[in-house]
Amino acid sequence: MKKQSLKEKLKKKEKACAFSLHRVSRFIQPSLLLFLLKKPSYGYELMENLRKTGFHEESIDIGAVYRTLRSLEKEGFVKSIWQRKKKRRKRIYKITSRGKALLRAWVKRIEERKKALERFIKFYQKRRQ
Repeated sequence: MKKQSLKEKLKKKEKACAFSLHRVSRFIQPSLLLFLLKKPSYGYELMENLRKTGFHEESIDIGAVYRTLRSLEKEGFVKSIWQRKKKRRKRIYKITSRGKALLRAWVKRIEERKKALERFIKFYQKRRQ
């Protein structure tokens, strides 16, 4: 019997329910801001942080990460500088005060969503019995 890959298992689960914790495109922005709050960083390191915090490799779109960083920079939420390390150049991103304010707004919104989801689960559990 063939062992299912993680990607196949996720596809199977998502057929029954369109909601997926593995679809993270909308969660990339606050995650990047949170990582940059800890310390300035570059794109590849930020993607590694996404993986370490539970984002599935299949759900991380490298292009989306860089598009999000460019968009955040254009809006003034992060700024970047080029840094040379040995022979390689890296673009280092740093969160700005506007970015910190945006992150606070994200946290508030996530807390609201968390409460709504908790109410949903409680409602379901009461009806299930």
